[in-house]
Parts: sequence; structure tokens; C-alpha cells
Amino acid sequence: MKKRGYGKTILLFIISIIYTVLVTFVDKQTIGPEGTSVGFSAINKVFLDLISYNPMWDKITDLMLMIAILTAVYFAATRFIQLVKEKRPLAEIDKDILIMGFLYVILVIMYVLFDKVPFNYRPVLLPDEVELEASFPSTHVLMICTIMGSAIAAWRERFYDDENLVTVLKVFACAVMFIGVVGRVLAGVHWFSDICAGLLFSATLISAYEATLDKMG
Repeated sequence: MKKRGYGKTILLFIISIIYTVLVTFVDKQTIGPEGTSVGFSAINKVFLDLISYNPMWDKITDLMLMIAILTAVYFAATRFIQLVKEKRPLAEIDKDILIMGFLYVILVIMYVLFDKVPFNYRPVLLPDEVELEASFPSTHVLMICTIMGSAIAAWRERFYDDENLVTVLKVFACAVMFIGVVGRVLAGVHWFSDICAGLLFSATLISAYEATLDKMG
């Protein structure tokens, strides 16, 4: 199998940065609640007019996020068992788990960063909120896709001798990602551009994870 380099990752990272800059400055209009402005306002307003807040889809996407978090816990628990129960040194930890630990750290840093530095505010004030929350990128999409996408690569590495199991796990992960992304659009709690940003950033992180796995293989 041809090993992946970091070319794709670098390209995705550059596209993500350019996209962020464009969303920040291009076609920015005050179409949000409480006079908040948003970039790509024309396309975002189309979705805003078509889709209103849907609490059912909001809860469904929360469930998909919980499944993704439990998947991350599974990998974290695997690493903990190797460190403590099996008394294996850090250098002998399975590389897919070790690299995933760094990936999760980056994911948490991005989550905190985008929460503290809001590029966009949500297009709706939710019933239990007193002020608008940051919306760019959709952190549900970012976390669900990054965790489940990297899990596919890890499962492929871990269960390489059982193609049927890998296929089942891949279908499961893809279903969680699909429902999470589509559901987040239908929930009406993000601008469409924020959903796209979540996909771009997660694709960059997944590509970096896969390339690093290959490099250490």
C-alpha cells in the first residue's frame, strides 16, 4: 500500500485557513439575531429562511456527539490499560492509540480556541441560553467527524486481519458522521458556513492522523 504523505494535510490546512478568512470578511451582513453579522450572508440566509430551530434534531446530534465521545473514551481506556495494567512503557504503546492521544489534545485546544474567539454567533438563541454562543465552526461536526474519522483509520490498523469487522465498524462510524452532519444542518443551530468549516477542519485533522500513522508504520 502506498504510504500517505503530508501533502494532502497541508493542502487541507491551507484551504481551511483561506476559508476562515473568507468567512470573516466576504459578504458580511447583519442578518443574525441581536444585530450580529455573518460572512457568506447570501447563502447563509437561504438556509436560515428554509430551516428553523428543530429541538429533535438538536437532541439527535447530541446523541451522535455522545457516541463519538464514548468512542474516544474507548481508545483512551485502551491506552490506560496498556500503561497501567500491562505495565508497558510509553514507547511501546500502540502507535494508533498514542497518535490519537495527540489528536484529541489538538481537538480540545481547537474547541476552546473557537469558543473563546467567536468568528460567528449562532443564528438562534436556544431556549436555555441567555446569550448567543459561538458558532464557527460547528464543534459538533468537528468533534464527531474527527473522532469517528480517525477511529476508522485506527480500526483499520488494529483489526487489519479481520476485514468483516473493519467493514462493520466503518459503516457504523460513517453512519454516526452522516447523521451528525445532516442533523446539525436540520437542527438550525448553526450557519451553513459553520457546518462546512467543521467538515474542513475535521478533514484536515483526520488526514494528519492518517499520514502520521503511515509515517510511523
